[in-house]
Amino acid sequence: MSRHWQIAGYVVLALIVAGSVLTWRFLSASGYFTGIRQEIAADCRAIEAVPGPEDLAIDHERGLAYVSAYDRRAVRSGAPGGGGVRGGIYVIDLKQPDAEWALYPVTPSAPEDFRPHGISLYVGEGGARRLFAVNHPAGGGEAVEIFDIAEDGTLSHARSVSDPLFVSLNDVVGVGPESFYATNDHGSGGIGRMIDDALLLRNANAVYFDGVAARVAADTLSYPNGINVSPEGTTLYVASTLGMSLYVYERNVETGELTPFDHVRLGTGVDNIDVQPDGTLLIAAHPKLLDFVAHASDPAELSPSQVVRIEPGEKKAGTIYLNFGEEISGISTAAGYGDKMLLGQVFEPRVLVCTQSKEMRAY
Repeated sequence: MSRHWQIAGYVVLALIVAGSVLTWRFLSASGYFTGIRQEIAADCRAIEAVPGPEDLAIDHERGLAYVSAYDRRAVRSGAPGGGGVRGGIYVIDLKQPDAEWALYPVTPSAPEDFRPHGISLYVGEGGARRLFAVNHPAGGGEAVEIFDIAEDGTLSHARSVSDPLFVSLNDVVGVGPESFYATNDHGSGGIGRMIDDALLLRNANAVYFDGVAARVAADTLSYPNGINVSPEGTTLYVASTLGMSLYVYERNVETGELTPFDHVRLGTGVDNIDVQPDGTLLIAAHPKLLDFVAHASDPAELSPSQVVRIEPGEKKAGTIYLNFGEEISGISTAAGYGDKMLLGQVFEPRVLVCTQSKEMRAY
């Protein structure tokens, strides 16, 4: 065999090995090899909703839950009229008996081009409230919309923020009347997104907007998704979906600067993060991301849904809810309210109200 053929053979072998390793890494990160032995049940009932109630933010003092929603399947389908789909913000009055909980629209007329994603409630000095919402306008671009909240929970548009650093926004957390952190789940669009996901590249980031300008606050992240802060505002949490991890940062409340503090491997595709008044975290998660991708295209394909509870003070974490997908598929958020939790999902027109267990289990 000639030397050229030997070299070609080595190159082919190296490519096969590299391809096999990359394929194994991707399948492992997407939960392909994850075995779910049994469900972890909770007492749940469904509230009918509009399609795609993806994120929730709860005002514990006023007893209101804000819901962000739009019909993603209608947009993705390319069907006539899909391009004109407008999303909205809805409210659930939690002060009512839970059997009467229902969604009521509170979306103002502006912005007219509104497809909300992650949302965040900010309560300032004197009790003034603002709602922050990631917006993916049909006309293109990325923005964070800031709304004033009236006493009755209705919204009025205060400001729209856009910046070249807003590349692929996913979630937002307000930390001041006009300041916030937001996650870019990818570092670029188009084919760059596909390459980042396939190779598990850490090209995405979290940005900080101080009310005037944006800057990168945390980088080298793989699909950063949910973001939130501790009750006192000194700790910031970022969920990495493909990294199956929670990143923890110390936050300087004066400058907004972040210092990496901890990295918690959770072994599941973490999504939005809810921080309860006592500092406990509830994180919605996709244990099998490929099933979630299939569910995105076909409602009949079920996607397992999971809720992870983390107690930072006790340094404990575990699963409090796990469903194969019959009860809820494509979960995206779990927001706690007393001994209950509200579960949102990416596509289907339902919000689940479930008991919130404090017993954490492995899955």
